[in-house]
Amino acid sequence: MNHPGMHDDSASDTASARDAGQATPLPAPMIPTPLAAPYRPRVRKPHYILAHWRGDLPLAQAYWLNGVLLGFVLTLVERVLIAWLQSARPTLTSVLVISLAWGVSRLAVSIWQVVGILRSAALSGSRWAIPVNILMVLAIFGLISNTIGSVKAVRSLAHAAAEQRGMSDFSISVAPGGTAIVARGSIGVGYAQEVKDAFAQHPLIHRLVLDSRGGDVDNGMQLHDFLVTRPDITVEVDKLCASSCTLAFLGGAKRLVAPTSTLGFHQLRSMLDTQFSNDYLAEQQENYKKLMIQRGASPDFIRLALAKQGTDVYTPDSDELFANGIITGIQLRDREVSAADWRGEQFLWAYRESPVMRGMADVLEQIRRQQPAVFDAWTQMNIEVKRRATRKERIDGYTNSLWKTLHTARNRALRTAPNDNVRHFAEAQRDLLTLIREHLSDKACGEYLAGMGVKLGDQGDAFYQRTSSAYIGLLSIPHPKELNQDDWLRGARELAQMRKAPPLTPPPPLVAGAKTREPFPLFCRRQLALLDRLLVSPSSGNDMALRTLLLEID
Repeated sequence: MNHPGMHDDSASDTASARDAGQATPLPAPMIPTPLAAPYRPRVRKPHYILAHWRGDLPLAQAYWLNGVLLGFVLTLVERVLIAWLQSARPTLTSVLVISLAWGVSRLAVSIWQVVGILRSAALSGSRWAIPVNILMVLAIFGLISNTIGSVKAVRSLAHAAAEQRGMSDFSISVAPGGTAIVARGSIGVGYAQEVKDAFAQHPLIHRLVLDSRGGDVDNGMQLHDFLVTRPDITVEVDKLCASSCTLAFLGGAKRLVAPTSTLGFHQLRSMLDTQFSNDYLAEQQENYKKLMIQRGASPDFIRLALAKQGTDVYTPDSDELFANGIITGIQLRDREVSAADWRGEQFLWAYRESPVMRGMADVLEQIRRQQPAVFDAWTQMNIEVKRRATRKERIDGYTNSLWKTLHTARNRALRTAPNDNVRHFAEAQRDLLTLIREHLSDKACGEYLAGMGVKLGDQGDAFYQRTSSAYIGLLSIPHPKELNQDDWLRGARELAQMRKAPPLTPPPPLVAGAKTREPFPLFCRRQLALLDRLLVSPSSGNDMALRTLLLEID
């Protein structure tokens, strides 16, 4: 049926054909059109890492593959990394960075493993879910414990790294005039290599000056090994060489120290409290002992050296350093001094270094040339004084040994020195006594004549300068022969006459601490008067009386 207003052409064509007596054609067969497949959106499989995190993986796969096997691989990688760090021994700052990176990564992976396994167990419905959950709880406790331990280790490592970075304040330079390579400051990372590079750049230099409070044990040992291969390099300490610096110092074939320098020994210390660090330190400590033994150190020296810990150090004196083979010589300004020469030179050098006592050093040098036995006795007295416990005892001992030596040398010189030298010495003595009277007192003057100690105060410099000048004059020209007994008898008679006493009976000599037969002030004035009267006349009798009087002054 057609809707009104619509025209159906096919119907009219069929009717026309029928009216015309034509057969009606059959319609074309209908070929069924296949139905299109229903649309299904493509579902992408989640990433393997995400699938484990969501718990989409089978429990066995999540536990055995991602948990057990991956944990084994990570443990193996960690051991390889630790072995590399131990062999390569990078800076502690580098170790800190590597440890932080590995620790954070390891923690992230562990959390991923545990969470994924727990979710797989929850979704699996497997009878193994409960044992796996128990194991994961234990793993969580282990992870927390390891994390706490790792945080403590990282803090310790950060502190050690900061300490190591603080040891980078060293400087390696060439001394003025190109005479030496000078290494000052803490022994830090790269210290030994920079010293090696400096010698490579300056092949004509064969002297290394060390000044270090110590530092990195590795670099100290590296420098030691380098110096062992270079016996042509003389190693010298001009100020301080302590801790790991002594490791390097022992590597030199010729090892010198300045008279005022200090070598400090103590136990080697690790900046990290780990098993590997402690084992490594124990190994280096044994090497340290062997190095000292090779140089000739005694068991007692090694015991004292390694008994000190931390910042406390054992500082042996030059005698101990020589006796134990730690040093081969003392470097003075102009020469090297052996152990035998330093035995006496050390005390003479101390006087030379003092502006006030430099003149006295010249006197002692003359005594060494003219009266070696007296000088050797002075050296032996000082060696004994050096062992005294307190500084005051040592100062008093050195002072007493000096005056005893001067008096002994004076008495010998008075028996041989020319008359002019004796008179000049007597004049100097008179001036010295006058100085004490004017600036101190008559009593102090008398005490000095009696051989007692006198506190010179601000007159000490003038006193020692005048005394040294007097002795230099007396010792400058030795007399060819000693005076005979008749000369001394003549001098004694004239001295007795001046004292208005029987001849040939001079007063007994005064000794230190002895009581005079008269008050000290009067004793001083009488002695000065005698000196004045004897110096008035140049007669030979007066000269002998003058010698006799000077011999009495202690």
